[in-house]
Amino acid sequence: MSTTTSPQRTNNGQYGLDLRSTLGQVGQKAPRRLGSWAAAILFVVLVVIGLLALFQAQGDRVEVLEVTKPVPAGQVIKAGDVHAIQVAGVPGAIKASDVDTVVGQRAASGLVEGQILTPEAVTGDPLPGDGERLVALQLPPGRVPGGLAAGDVVNVLAVPQEGAAASTNQLQEPQVLAEGARVQSVGSTAEGNKVVTVLVKDAVSDPVAAYSAAGQVTIVQAPLASAEE
Repeated sequence: MSTTTSPQRTNNGQYGLDLRSTLGQVGQKAPRRLGSWAAAILFVVLVVIGLLALFQAQGDRVEVLEVTKPVPAGQVIKAGDVHAIQVAGVPGAIKASDVDTVVGQRAASGLVEGQILTPEAVTGDPLPGDGERLVALQLPPGRVPGGLAAGDVVNVLAVPQEGAAASTNQLQEPQVLAEGARVQSVGSTAEGNKVVTVLVKDAVSDPVAAYSAAGQVTIVQAPLASAEE
């Protein structure tokens, strides 16, 4: 419905337009229109900023490694202990493509389910976990498998000292002191003996150390099934 301005009588008695009234009406409408335009522009700007932030966040997402179940401190990290997820905003996280550098390492501290792995969370240093202990074995070269290296799994057997007589039973059924011990390091002494540090269960650590000190141990490669446990 259009609004018309009726001619009004002027001071001299003639009819004409009241300019002050007309300008007043225009002045009231102008701020309302400007306010509507400003609100619309602000809304568009906010939408654009929000979309840009969303696209930026999506672009920053990377595949990293997440812990799938608790791993006690010192325990070897297995393939099933971690999996790949996509996240954003986690600086320093280990990328999923580097999973081979994590599996076989040890948890530097207790890992919890859902934790994003960082380099500080894993270690290659021998770190006994709960119920485990490190034992150093000094052995003649003939009692150490050739090519033995850190990460190998061995069985520690009780045997007679070198040159000592042994019964048939001792030779055919040697006592297994530690089964599935993981080699942490392999070194040598000035005399040519081998020093092999192994990680064993706490319950057998003392007998293993005692037999080793008496020169009555040897090590053999563990069966494949034990090595994969």
